[in-house]
Order: sequence, then structure tokens, then C-alpha cells
Amino acid sequence: MKQLAENVYSITGKGFFSVPVFVLEKQNGMLTLIDTGLEKDSNIIIKKIRKKWGDLEKIERIVFTHRHYDHTAGLAHLMREMTTISAPESPQERVEIVCHEDEAPHFANTLRGQIINPNRTVKHEEIIDAELKLKAIHVPGHSWGHICLLLEKEKLLFVGDLFMWMPFGIRPVFQKYCDDYDQYLETIGTILDYKWDYAIPSHMTAKKIPRKKVEQFIKKISKKK
Repeated sequence: MKQLAENVYSITGKGFFSVPVFVLEKQNGMLTLIDTGLEKDSNIIIKKIRKKWGDLEKIERIVFTHRHYDHTAGLAHLMREMTTISAPESPQERVEIVCHEDEAPHFANTLRGQIINPNRTVKHEEIIDAELKLKAIHVPGHSWGHICLLLEKEKLLFVGDLFMWMPFGIRPVFQKYCDDYDQYLETIGTILDYKWDYAIPSHMTAKKIPRKKVEQFIKKISKKK
């Protein structure tokens, strides 16, 4: 587990393709997760949440940046573990499962037989949690409803798969994994309209990338339009 800011953490599984799960803690101890990672990493993620926060019942919300399997596949295992003697009702009855309104219709075709029903959809610039000051920013292209998540107080931007961090620097997502690559190139600059100091991509280990580096990358990639 890596601490990124006060009450902001990342948990990463094992392997090159593992996707970090980000944990945001409120003053009352309740948790918001950003993505759920790969199914193979579920045990690691669940174990570390329990070690830090005691139990899974403190999870009140799961926000998905987008529907792709490497970001969502861990949900089914997490949900099973969240059904306990003290909380026997379905987690979907007490936990918000959040995605952008343009992404919700596509979830059923993504999870390889797993059942997921987002019970809250959000629009561009909607505040997901007022205390956390967590805002959704719709940046479509990689997927129809891909969102970045701005933690306004901490000035951190969780960018999902808007771009990737590699040992040699920032690189765009592969065109073959985009719903609409032209739209991706058109909308990637949207994030520069907001105030944040660091962007955190969802692949490799969680890394805070300074805004200046991101601006340089977006300027370069936007020339490809």
C-alpha cells in the first residue's frame, strides 16, 4: 500500500498488467474505491484493506473510471467478501457502484459473465462526494464513458487510462483499445481546464506525475489530430 496524500492510498497487485485500486478515506472512516483491479489481484487488495481499515463494511462507494476488464474484474470477488453475518444484505443494496452514464449500458458485455449493475450514473462535472470534493470529468475516446476523477482539495487527478506511465515517460493508450481514437485525441486536453497539481495514471505502480509533464505530453499528442 502506498500513501499518495492524507487519506489517499493506492493498492497494487502483482504483475505488469495489474491496475491499482485507489482508496479515499473520509473523516468518519468510510471509504471510496476507484476501480477494483484484476480478479487475480483481489485477494491482495482485500487483505490490505482489511489490514488497514479492519473490515470491508467501511466501503460505501466504488467508482469506475471505465468498464474495461482490468479495472472492473475484481468487483465480483470483492462483493462476495462484503456479504457477511453483520451485513447480510447484498452489497449492491448498500454500496454505491458508480460510472458515467455513457458507460453503464456497456458493462454487461465486458465482465465475462460477471453481473454488475451500476446503481448510480454521473454526468460530466458532477460531484460524486461533497466531503471528498470528488468530481467526475468525462473524457471519452478510450471508452465511451471514460472519466477522470478530480480530488479538488488535494489537487490530484486520477486519470484512469487517459494515458500511461512507462519507465521512459508518458505514452498514449494503444489505438486498438479505444472505442474511438479520434475522439480520444480530441478530448484528452479536457483535463487541462481544471486545477490539479499531479495526475495519477492507472497502470504500473501509482505515480504522481507533475502537471507540467502532462501538459507537454498533451501538446505533443494533440499534434497528431
